[in-house]
Amino acid sequence: MISSEANAALPGPADETALNRASLSSALVTIFRGNFCDVILPGRKSVIFKRGEVLYDVGAGDRTFFFIRSGFIKVGTVTQGGREIIYDVRKEGGVAGELCACQPLRRDRAVALEPSDVIPVPYFEIVEALQQNPGFLGKLIEIFCDSLADAYDQINTLAFHDTTRRLSHVLLGLASKIGQRADNVIEIPTYLTQEDISQMVVARRERVSTALNHLRRRGMVQYSNDGHLLLDVEALESQTR
Repeated sequence: MISSEANAALPGPADETALNRASLSSALVTIFRGNFCDVILPGRKSVIFKRGEVLYDVGAGDRTFFFIRSGFIKVGTVTQGGREIIYDVRKEGGVAGELCACQPLRRDRAVALEPSDVIPVPYFEIVEALQQNPGFLGKLIEIFCDSLADAYDQINTLAFHDTTRRLSHVLLGLASKIGQRADNVIEIPTYLTQEDISQMVVARRERVSTALNHLRRRGMVQYSNDGHLLLDVEALESQTR
């Protein structure tokens, strides 16, 4: 049975579409790492984006991928109702803008969380590189299939888990993707506001603030002197069961 708190924040059609897009985005990022970077990036110039600077926004018509050399980029969207959702936080070795492969007008946006060094690559050059390396295409199809299951898992998390458990899932995801070991905890090495976190959880900031305070009282979440999140991953995992 769906809890009353979860029911108050059930995903609507726009949120489900955004979550499906988030899963597809993560799938595409996987294929455009590693060996593919070795093929496409040599000899290209990079661009520096300041903290808070937008790499691209919803509705833009430029079809460009941004390969991240350093820094952190948050990727998300704004729904028709004006609700902002953050899909993911990308770090060095990741890529932003990959959803332009699906549609000519962007449905997502990317913003630098801190000064970030990225290499822009036009979409048509990505296509040419894929055509010259057929092995990447087969891997891409496999990842698309996996992404469908991931999309349903994300929607189920929204529908059946209360804010605290959803927050725990988000924090564990951040720990897995960008976390760094710091003594007995995992540090998220970039500053995230409570508003940023609420956009990842897809819940009101007030609810997320309450949930964060709950986790802090239980010693699962702390803050460094720089304001970075420090996570007890083992304890958070017990929270999601």
